[in-house]
Amino acid sequence: MMKIKIFDISHNLLQTVNISIQHTKDLQFLNFSHNRIQKLSENNMHDLDAVALSREIKIDLSGNTILCTCETLPFLQWMTKTNVILLNMNNYKCSYGNGSVTTLHQLSFIVKHLQLQCSSETVLIASVSVLIVCSLTVIGLAMLYRYRWRIRYWYYKRKFKAAYTTTDQGYAQMFEYDVFISYSSDDYEIARHSTMEELESKRGLRACIHERDFQPGEYIAQNISRAINSSRRTILFVSNNFLGSEWCQYELNIALMEEMNSERKVVMAVMIDDIPNKSLPVDLRHIIHVYTYLEYPKHTTDSNLNVFWNKCADFIKDG
Repeated sequence: MMKIKIFDISHNLLQTVNISIQHTKDLQFLNFSHNRIQKLSENNMHDLDAVALSREIKIDLSGNTILCTCETLPFLQWMTKTNVILLNMNNYKCSYGNGSVTTLHQLSFIVKHLQLQCSSETVLIASVSVLIVCSLTVIGLAMLYRYRWRIRYWYYKRKFKAAYTTTDQGYAQMFEYDVFISYSSDDYEIARHSTMEELESKRGLRACIHERDFQPGEYIAQNISRAINSSRRTILFVSNNFLGSEWCQYELNIALMEEMNSERKVVMAVMIDDIPNKSLPVDLRHIIHVYTYLEYPKHTTDSNLNVFWNKCADFIKDG
């Protein structure tokens, strides 16, 4: 092999050529004509260039239909600058990706055309890739936002286990509290003070009130989730102050998640202020339209207040 001068593998059905010629000291001519070779590999091109640095070497690729695509662009560029002598090059055939065939008579023009085309395709692929990534990111963020309350609900719910007891119907959850009271601290007198007096002292119900019953050292969000899950009902004392409180909105949504996942009636709204329907959050509007809600008495006579708190107690004890 080292002393061979002519290497002829013409008129076969070869698609690729995997030979090393760097150690052939006398090789002068490679005849690869009339095969099915579409391009030379990087190793082939490297070996030929290495030999051409020290001596003249010729190669014949006529009778093959070379590919003129982005994939074979490096090979076509090599043909325009190599020191290897390409015999009968003007007769080489070139097949484009669309199936059309031409000759390599104007190889430089073909290379420039492919460079523009392939550059555009690269930009297009990169743009599409970026668009896909951005779209997936936007979709992911949208899904996270849409299900943010569900995610938070299950995240904190898994941190504690509810207690259950056996009944004639199967298992029933045991509740630590009869009702969780959700209110803005600005409505302290109506919500907390009256709850303790009217529901606990007079009617014997156990209320969960965050300022009194939340566990110290826990995150507020975890305390809220635990309180709602551990309470038979949740009463929302809705006011303009309530709507402006981030934690009140959190309590509203976690209570709705508890109702949806437990399939039991959980939430009731008590309207303290006259608030236009359009100013209410969608979820709160849904509660008011679908469920019974109460209005805190505008005339706070003993009779009106007694009727109101009796209705609250009935809601808590129902079912």
